[in-house]
Amino acid sequence: MNRRLRTFVTTFVALAVAVPAFIGVGQAARGGVPAPNYIKLDKVPKPDVTGKEIMVGLEEFVDKFPMRQNGLPNNASAADFLADEAKGYGFKTRILELEIASNPPRTVRVVEAVKKGTTKPNEWISFIAHYDVIAGAGVTVQGAYDDGSGTNILRYFGKAFSKVKTNRSIALLWFDAEENGLLASQAYTEMLKKKGQKVQAGFGFDMVGIGYPARYCICVYHGARPQDAAIANSITDYVNFKYLKFPEGDGGPAAAEKWPLGTEGHVCACGPNIRNSDEQKFSAAGYYTMRWTGMRTAVDYPGYHQPWDTVPFMEMVAGGRENLEKGIENTFLSAWYTTHVVDNLPYLGGPTK
Repeated sequence: MNRRLRTFVTTFVALAVAVPAFIGVGQAARGGVPAPNYIKLDKVPKPDVTGKEIMVGLEEFVDKFPMRQNGLPNNASAADFLADEAKGYGFKTRILELEIASNPPRTVRVVEAVKKGTTKPNEWISFIAHYDVIAGAGVTVQGAYDDGSGTNILRYFGKAFSKVKTNRSIALLWFDAEENGLLASQAYTEMLKKKGQKVQAGFGFDMVGIGYPARYCICVYHGARPQDAAIANSITDYVNFKYLKFPEGDGGPAAAEKWPLGTEGHVCACGPNIRNSDEQKFSAAGYYTMRWTGMRTAVDYPGYHQPWDTVPFMEMVAGGRENLEKGIENTFLSAWYTTHVVDNLPYLGGPTK
């Protein structure tokens, strides 16, 4: 059974048994299974953001804020910068400082920036990244890919969504202390659950950009709830393969498909999230999540948690600056259009009071 047929069968069965919330009414597919009433993406505003612009922003960010480890001065400085920039785009921003009873005890930060939606402002579509770098001064310096790339792409979602009205509120969430064990996102999601915050979706971005057209995947994962596979597979297919016409693949799991050889560049609907970053805490809290990443696993990137994790090294792995700019732009577009689809669906479920 080929992969496309397997995906169809898996999605068909999940739709039949999970009664997912995203199904529309009044439109039927073959076999009597209702088809999703997705927004027409050709009517969605195109973002005024390019991959070249995003990469320039990444270079500037990691040059200005190296050594972003929890507890170091640039950690706080980076948080201030992100909050101030989002405020300039019209987001309501705050920096939460949370005391964590870890060993040793830590103060961790969350940069929260929210732009209110028009019709469902109490429901969030959250964009998630961690801005710290691997614990231990002197190990990772710039942390350009992990996770300067995710931190930075959120800046450009902020810019793009500042010009576009959405039904639900857009929340940009930058987390500290991911590298210490997801400490900030753990405390923050507990806080969200306690106050009954509705989150339509949590979209994670960690290590993004080294993917199609480079010889690796833009890998899209989904959360662990039983209904998440059906929701994510259908949306990923609609956005990436039907609308954006990106090539489809399996993520290149074989040893011969890793760096430096790679495989044909593609987008992968890669199944349940095998990556360990802050969106996992949203999934564990019961929210719908998706995760974008470039290259299937963290260790596929040869600069993972190394001092040479810089933009020039990213360029080398991607096969050149042009591939890297296009890879980050394709990731941005994939998530941009996914956001508009999700924004126009019924509530996908999650903890409430």
